[in-house]
Amino acid sequence: MSSPMHGRRAAAPARSRPARTAPVASLSEAPIAAEGTRLRTPLRPLLSLIAMSFAGAMMVATSVPALAITATDAEPRASVYAPVEDTVEYVPQTVEVGSDGVMTTLAAEQYHVEAAPPPIVSQVASVGSVAIVDTDAIVWPVLTPDRRSSGFGPRSAPCAGCSTNHDGVDFNPGNGTPVMSIADGVVVLATESGGGLGVNVEVQHNIGGELVTSSYGHMQYGSIAVSVGQQVAAGQQLGLVGTTGQSTGPHLHLEMFGVDGVRFDGFAWLAARIG
Repeated sequence: MSSPMHGRRAAAPARSRPARTAPVASLSEAPIAAEGTRLRTPLRPLLSLIAMSFAGAMMVATSVPALAITATDAEPRASVYAPVEDTVEYVPQTVEVGSDGVMTTLAAEQYHVEAAPPPIVSQVASVGSVAIVDTDAIVWPVLTPDRRSSGFGPRSAPCAGCSTNHDGVDFNPGNGTPVMSIADGVVVLATESGGGLGVNVEVQHNIGGELVTSSYGHMQYGSIAVSVGQQVAAGQQLGLVGTTGQSTGPHLHLEMFGVDGVRFDGFAWLAARIG
C-alpha cells in the first residue's frame, strides 16, 4: 500500500528517452578521427607536388648552360676565352770572364765538296747501255759462308769432267738455301742452260770505279728470281742453292772476274772487304 501524497501533486517519474544517434557514414564517405582531434589533410598530394617541383628544378639546372644563367649578372666578369697577358719578364743573361781568361779566335773551318764518281756504263745483251753506280755495300752470297768444300785454285777433280784448277769457291749452306747478290749491280745473265754451271746468274758491279762480275752457278731449276737488265741491291735474292750442271751435290759455285775475264779468288776478295 502506497503512502498518501500530501501537498502539491507529486511530479510524475521522468520517463527515459532513447538517445538520439547520428547517422553513421560508411568508410568510403568520411575518415574516422580519434576523439578530441581534428581531421588532417592527406599528405600524399602534398609530397607529390614537392617531388614534381624538385624534378623540374633539376631539369632546368642541367639543361641550361652556366653562361646562360650568369648572363644576367650585373657584376662584370672576365671571359673564359679572353687571352691571358704574359707577365713573364725575361732577364738577359750575362757571362763574366775572369781576369785570367784568354780570348782566342777559332780558325774558320774549310769544306771540300767532291762530286760523286761517274757510273760505269755497261753493255748488256738485249738491253743495251746500263749505268752502274759505284757502291761500297758488300755482303756474303749465303748466310753461312764458313761452310765450304772446294776453294779457289788447284785441286783434285771431284768428278769425271770436273776441273783440276777450280775457277771459283764452293759454298755448302744446304739445298734450297737463298743465294744473294754480293753487292748492288745489274743482272747481265740469267739462264737455266749454263752448261757445266747449270742454272746460272751473273751480276755486274761498280766497286770503287772498277767493273767486277759475280757468277752464281748450280742453282735449282725454277728458282731464278731476277731477269736480265734488272737492277739489284746487295743481299737481294737471286735464286736457291741446287745441284744443276756438273755438280756432285747441292752447293753454290761462286766465280768472280774483272773486265779482262780472268777469274780470281772470290772468297779472299770478300773476306778482305767484309771482315
